[in-house]
Amino acid sequence: MRNLKLQYCKELNTEVRQPRQLLLQPELNGSASDTAFVVADSKIYAVRVTGDAGPKVIVDLPDIVGAEFLQLDNAICVASGAGEVLLINPDTGETNEGTYCDVGIERMAWSPNQEVVAFVTRTHNVVLMTSTFDVIAEQPLDAELAPDQQFVNVGWGKKETQFHGSEGKKAAKQTGADFVGDSNQSWQNLNKNVHISWRGDGAFFVVSYVAAQVGRTFKVYDCEGKLQHTAEKSANLLEALAWRPAGNWIALPQRFPNKSTIALFEKNGLRHRELVLPFNLQEEPVVELRWSEDSDILAIRTATTEEQRVYLYTIGNYHWYLKQVLIFDQEDPLALLQWDTRMGAEHTLHLLRESGKQLVYRWAFAVDRYERSGVVGVIDGKRLLLTDFARAVVPPPMCQRVLQLDNYINAFTWYETSLCVYTCDRKLHFYEPMQQLSGQEPQSTQLMPDAELSKLPLANLTYFNCDYLLATYSSGGATRLLLLNKEPDEDEVNEQGELCYRVQSSLRISGLVNALTIGANAMDKFYVQTVNNGHSFEVSLKTDNTLKVERTHVQLLQPADQIEWYTLNSDSTGGLITLRSQQLLHIDGQRVAEDVTSFCVVGNYLAYTQLNVMHFVRLRDRRQVASRNIERGGKLVTAVASEARVVLQLPRGNLEAICPRVLVLELVGALLDRKQYQAAMQMLRKQRINLNIIFDHNVTHFVTFADIFLREIKQSQWLCLFLSELQNEDYAKGMFSSNYEAGKQKYPADYRVEQKVEYVCRMLGRRMEQATRPEDVERFLQPLITAYVKVGCTELALQLIWEKKQADAALADQLLKYLLYLVDVNDLYNVALRTYDFGLVLFVAQKSQKDPKEFLPYLNELKALPIDYRKFRIDDHLKRYSTALSHLSACGEEHHEEALEFIQKHELYTAGLTCYREHGEFHQRICVAYADHLRANAKLENASLMYERGGQLQQALLSAKHTLDWQRVLVLAKKLGEPLEQVALSLVGPLQQQGRHLEAYELVKDHGGDREKQLEVLLDGHLFGKAIYEAGLQEANILDEKIAPALVTYGAQLQDSLQADLKLFLEYKQRLLDVRQRQAALGETDNYADVDIEEADLLSDTTSLHSSRYSGTSRGTGKTFRSSKNRRKHERKLLSLKPGNPFEDIALIDALHNHVTKIAQQQQPVRDTCKALLQLGGTSRGSRGDGSRVDGDQLAASLQREFKALLKAVEAALDEIWTPELMGSGTTAQHLTGPNVDYLALQKEQRYALISPLKRFKPQLNLIDWQHEILQ
Repeated sequence: MRNLKLQYCKELNTEVRQPRQLLLQPELNGSASDTAFVVADSKIYAVRVTGDAGPKVIVDLPDIVGAEFLQLDNAICVASGAGEVLLINPDTGETNEGTYCDVGIERMAWSPNQEVVAFVTRTHNVVLMTSTFDVIAEQPLDAELAPDQQFVNVGWGKKETQFHGSEGKKAAKQTGADFVGDSNQSWQNLNKNVHISWRGDGAFFVVSYVAAQVGRTFKVYDCEGKLQHTAEKSANLLEALAWRPAGNWIALPQRFPNKSTIALFEKNGLRHRELVLPFNLQEEPVVELRWSEDSDILAIRTATTEEQRVYLYTIGNYHWYLKQVLIFDQEDPLALLQWDTRMGAEHTLHLLRESGKQLVYRWAFAVDRYERSGVVGVIDGKRLLLTDFARAVVPPPMCQRVLQLDNYINAFTWYETSLCVYTCDRKLHFYEPMQQLSGQEPQSTQLMPDAELSKLPLANLTYFNCDYLLATYSSGGATRLLLLNKEPDEDEVNEQGELCYRVQSSLRISGLVNALTIGANAMDKFYVQTVNNGHSFEVSLKTDNTLKVERTHVQLLQPADQIEWYTLNSDSTGGLITLRSQQLLHIDGQRVAEDVTSFCVVGNYLAYTQLNVMHFVRLRDRRQVASRNIERGGKLVTAVASEARVVLQLPRGNLEAICPRVLVLELVGALLDRKQYQAAMQMLRKQRINLNIIFDHNVTHFVTFADIFLREIKQSQWLCLFLSELQNEDYAKGMFSSNYEAGKQKYPADYRVEQKVEYVCRMLGRRMEQATRPEDVERFLQPLITAYVKVGCTELALQLIWEKKQADAALADQLLKYLLYLVDVNDLYNVALRTYDFGLVLFVAQKSQKDPKEFLPYLNELKALPIDYRKFRIDDHLKRYSTALSHLSACGEEHHEEALEFIQKHELYTAGLTCYREHGEFHQRICVAYADHLRANAKLENASLMYERGGQLQQALLSAKHTLDWQRVLVLAKKLGEPLEQVALSLVGPLQQQGRHLEAYELVKDHGGDREKQLEVLLDGHLFGKAIYEAGLQEANILDEKIAPALVTYGAQLQDSLQADLKLFLEYKQRLLDVRQRQAALGETDNYADVDIEEADLLSDTTSLHSSRYSGTSRGTGKTFRSSKNRRKHERKLLSLKPGNPFEDIALIDALHNHVTKIAQQQQPVRDTCKALLQLGGTSRGSRGDGSRVDGDQLAASLQREFKALLKAVEAALDEIWTPELMGSGTTAQHLTGPNVDYLALQKEQRYALISPLKRFKPQLNLIDWQHEILQ
C-alpha cells in the first residue's frame, strides 16, 4: 500500500561529458563526503558537489572498463581493456600497479564487501582474485558443470499435455531444441558484451555472456571461483543483468512473442517468476537494470529513438507495482544510472546525462491516505488503485475502485472531495467529486504544464487549498517552493489551445526541502523540512498570493524523512510530528520513541509501530497510554477514527484491520457523553469490551440520566447483560485507565466502589419497578430478575415470577427458565423452600431435574406438620440453624428436649439463650449446657459465669478456683456458706506458684489474720519494700530478725547471678566471634561440608547449602522429617550449643538474644532490691549464713555496679553480634537479586533464614531510670 514519494530532485553539473560510471565515497563520522568520482572512457574526474571548482582529472588511462572506490584503502581501483589494473590515491594522485592481464580485460566487478574482485578477460576466462590481487581461481567461461551438477529431468508431466495459452497447440508439439534453435539462429549478431553482478552478501556472482549456438545465458560462481550453476535454456534473454542484493532473484530482460518481461531466475539457474513489462522490448529495449541497495526498488532504464525512460518497480503481496516513470529526451540522453550505496540513502538515485548534468532523485516510501476518511491510493503504472477502508478491507493488489489514465502516474494528492493526479508527462488530472468510491465515474479535467513547468520535475506535490497546489523544485543547494494555480484563466493556454497550470508565486529557500505538510484547519500555513540543517519552517500565504517564511517551528539534530501536522479536535491546537530515517519519532522536537517504523494520527491519538508492537500516545499530554502486540514487521497503512479501525500491512503485503481498545473507548466515551447509550452498547458488544465502562465512564452522569439509559436500551437482553457484568471495581481507574484520568472522576455522595453492584442494581431496580407502561413493564421483567439475583435477593425474583404466574402462566415459565440460567436449580429449589410456599416449591421443582418420587413425599410430610414445626424442619433442612431454632422455640414446652439437643448439636447456645429468655427453668438448663461446653474448651472463666446463671454454684466455684479468680471464689464461697478463711488460705499456694505474690499477701492479710504468714508471703516473693513497710508498723525486732537476713541473702544471690550472667554473655560472644572468624578463614564451602543430611533438610530446597553437595537421588533416600514432632526435635538439635555444631553460630545468636532479653528485664528487680538495702540503714542488721555481718549500703552499691557493668558490656556488643548482613539491611539485600548476584551473600542469607525473624534483629533493652543517685 506504499507509494514512492519524490522528496527532491537535485540538479548538479559535473561538467564531465560522456560519463560511464559514478563512484561515491562512504560516509565518514556520520556526514557524507562532498566529493564524487566520475569515470569516463579514458579518464576519472574528482567532482565537488559544493563550490564552484571544476572537475579535476586524477586518472588518465585509455579504455577504462571498470573502476571501484576501495573504502579501506582510500584508493580507486581502475582496470583498462589493455589489462592494466591500477590503484590510485585520490588525494595525492599516487599510482600503484595492482595486477596485469596480458590478454586484456573485458569486465571487472568487486564484491560488495570488497574482499574479492572478479575479472572476465578478452579470451572469456573468469579470474577471481583477493583484494591484494592474489589469484584464487581461473577457468574458461564456457566450462561445463560436472555431471552430478547437471539438471535432471525426472519426467514429471509431458509438454504435449500442458496448456500453452496464446501460443496455441503447435507449441505442444514443438521440442525445446527447436524452440531454442529458432530463437537463437542469429546469436552471432547479438551484442557480445559480458556483464557481472554480485549477490549482496558477496558469496556468489553471476556472469552474463553470449554462448555459441545457445545465445545469451549466464553462469553462477561462488566467491572461491567455482562454477556452481548454469542457467536453464531460455530464449531471447537480453544483456542487462542485476542480482537482487537480498539474493533471491537474478533479473534479466526476456522477450516472448506475446509479451516482454523481466525474467527472475533463482541462484540455481532455474526461472522462478517474471515481471511483465508494459512495453515491447523490440521497440523499447532495456539498457540497464539496477536494484536499490535494500532490494526494495528495481530500476529499469530503456531507450528509444525519441526518448529514454526509467521505470521504478516495487513488489508487494507477490505483485509488481510500477511506481514511477522518468522521461528524458534524446537531445541530452542518459549516460548512466546508479543507486546510492551509502547507509540511509538507499532510495537515492543518481542519473548522469551525456552532457555531464547530474540528477539526484531521492524517494521515500509513503502511504497516500486521505486523512478525513479511510481512502488509500496505490499507484500501479497507469492505474490508480483506490480503497476505502472505512467500508471494506480489500487485500492488495485488488482494490475497491480503479482509475485508469492514459499515461503513467507519478504522484497524486487529495483535498476535500477533489483528487489531483500527476503523470509522468507532467500533466495534472483532477477528479471531482471523489467522496464515494462507488457509483458513477467522477468528472475529470486535465491541465497541461506551461513552458516553465514542462521542464521541471516536481516533488512533494500537495493540495494546499481549493485553488492552489504546492510543490518543490531543487537546484544546486537551494529549493524553490512553488505555488501552482489550478484554476487558470481562459487565456492561459499552450500552442495547442489546452489550458495550462502555472506558477502563481514562488519562494526560494536555502537547502534541500525533502518534506512538506499542510497545517490542518489553517488554509494559509504549511511547513517544510530541509535536509541540510534539520530546520522545519512555517511558511504562510499572504493576501497577495505570495509566500513568506514566518519562523523556524522546530529544529532537529538530523533531518526527518516524514513530517505531518496534527490538530486536536477538542481545542484546535496542534503540533508537528516528524519521523527520521534513523527511526526516531518526535513531536515538536520532543523525542517520543525510537526504532519507529511507521506512524499515523487517529483522532486525538498518535499511533506508531515498532518491530512487533503498536503504541498509542495521547496528543493532549503526549503520554503513552496503551500498547499492543502486532505481527513482526507490520506497518500502519491508515486509520479510520470514526470506526476506531487501524489497518496494518504485514511484510508479506497482506492487510490486517484491528480495532484497538483505546480508540474504541474514545468513541464510546463520546457516545456516552451524548447519552447515546444504544449506540455505545452496540459498539462495546461488537468489540467485546466490558460493559462496566458504561457506568464507570461518568458515574454522576449515569446516575442523573439513568431513566434515559433504560429508555434508550430497547432490548431487555442487553439490560440483563449489562447488569450481569457489573463488578465492584472502577474500570475507569483499572482496566481502561488509558482513556481516563483518575483525578477527574467524581462520585455521588452515597456511592462507594466496594458497593457498586448493589448500588447500580438497586437504583435501576427501583426505576424499573416504577414503570407503568405495559411494554416497559414487560421489557423490564428479565432485567429486574437479574438485578434481584445480583444483589442476592433471589426470593424477590421468585416472588415476582410467582405473581406473574397468576396472570400469565406462559410468561412465568419463560421467566423461570431465564432465572434457571442465573441460579443453579438446586439452589433455586432451596430458595423456594425458604419461602414456605409449597405452590412455589412445586412450580420450581417441576422445572428441575428432580425425581417427583423424592420431593413429593417430603413435601407431603412437611405439609402435615404444624406451621412452626414445619418451618423448623424446612430451615433445618436448609441448614439455617439459627432461624430453625427461633421457629422451634415457638412450638411449646413439649419440644424442649429436642431444642436442647439441637442447641448442643449445632452449638447455638447464644441463640438459644435469646430465644428461650422467657422460659426460666429451660433457660437455666441451656446455661448449664453452655457452661459444660465452655469448660470442655478450657474457657473456665466464662464457664463459671454460666454455671452461676444456671444455678450450679458449686461448679461455678470450682471453675473460678481453676482460673485463680480469688475475688469471685470468695463471693461464691459466701453464697454457698463455706468458711471464707479456709477457702482464702487454699488459694495462697497456687497464687504464689503463679508468681502473684502481692495478691497472695492481700488474701492472707484480709482473711488470714496471721502476721507471721503475711511476712512469709512477702519474703518468698522478694517484696522486701512491702515487708519493710509492714515491719515499720510493728516492733523493730521483726526487721532485724527476719527481713534483714533474707534481704542480704537475696542481694548476695542476685549479685552472684549478675556476675554469672556477665561471664556467660562474654563467653557466648567470644565463641560467636571465633566461629565467624573460622568461617571466614576456611571459606563457606569448607564450612558447609560438614553439614549432616538430616540437618540439611531444615534448609530450603532452593538453597545452595545442600544442593551443592547432595544430589536429588541421594536426598531422596533419607528422612524428610515431615511430622511436626520430628521437626521440632531437629530444630532443637540445630540450636544446640554444643561446640562443633555446624550451626553453632545460629545457636549462639539465639542464646544471646534470649540472654540479653533476660538481662534487660532485671532492671526493676535490681532497683527495688537496692532501695530495700538502702532502707536498712548504714550498718546492716543482717548477716550472712556464716554469721558475719554485712553492710547494706556497700552491698547495694556493689549490686548496682555489677548490673551497670553488665548493661554496659551488653550495649557495647550489640552491633558486633547483630551485623548488617545478619539483619538483612538494604545495602546487603540489593546484591541478592539481579544479574550481579553475590552468591556468598546469598548463601549467608539462606543460612540466617533458619533464625527466627525476631531474633535476627538487636533486642530492645528499653532502659529505665533504675540507678540510685546516692549509690553512684
